[in-house]
This record gives sequence, structure tokens and C-alpha cells, in this order.
Amino acid sequence: MSAEFRDIFFLPNKERLEHMAFRATKKGLARNEFIMVAIDVDDPSWSEVVESLMPGQDWQAIRDRGEKPVARGTVLADNIVEFLCEVCPDIASALKSELPQGVVRAVVMADGGASVYHIEPFPHFKDN
Repeated sequence: MSAEFRDIFFLPNKERLEHMAFRATKKGLARNEFIMVAIDVDDPSWSEVVESLMPGQDWQAIRDRGEKPVARGTVLADNIVEFLCEVCPDIASALKSELPQGVVRAVVMADGGASVYHIEPFPHFKDN
């Protein structure tokens, strides 16, 4: 399990996660009610989670374009935190600790493990 790999995986997804977090807060969700996720779709450790969160998604079409498929989204904390604490106990304290002012949690699931990051909700992209 490589935290360094997850750091590298996180960086190109950070802006999109920040934007999705911004949209979640604008819809009225409190920062501690949800977490952002970025999951390596091709990591067999997380395939069931990906299928549960995004059933029937055509990941092959993304691969066919030469891109790496990443499942990104907003997940209610009540629906995933306990599961993550059970399968990755090393991140439990990061998932359950008090959030610093102005940030939300983002969890990257890749390379057989998970890492928690704090991100600031931000409107990087134009909403339609």
C-alpha cells in the first residue's frame, strides 16, 4: 500500500473534487455530512465499492480513449465512513476527527489502500 502513489493519484483529481464539494455545500450539505472520493477503478481492492457507487458505468470507453478511469463523487459520510474505518483502520482517526474550518474530506482509494486529504470547496468550473 503506497501513500505516495495515492498522493500522485490525488493531484490531477483535486480541482474536480474541490468543485464537486463546492456544489455539495451549495445544495445545503454540511461539510461533515459528506466526503469526496476518487477511486482507481482498476484497483481490484475497490471494484465492489466502485460498482456500488456507480453501477453499470462504462469504464472501458474511458480506457479506449487512453485515459485512466477514476470514480469521483460525493458520498454521504453515514454511507461509507464506518466501512472505510473497518477495511482501512489506519485512516479511521482522519475520518472521524473534527474537520478544520472551511475544508471537507476527500478519500483516495488506490493501490490497495486509502488516504484522507482535506480540500477546500471551490467553484473551479462553470456550472450549467
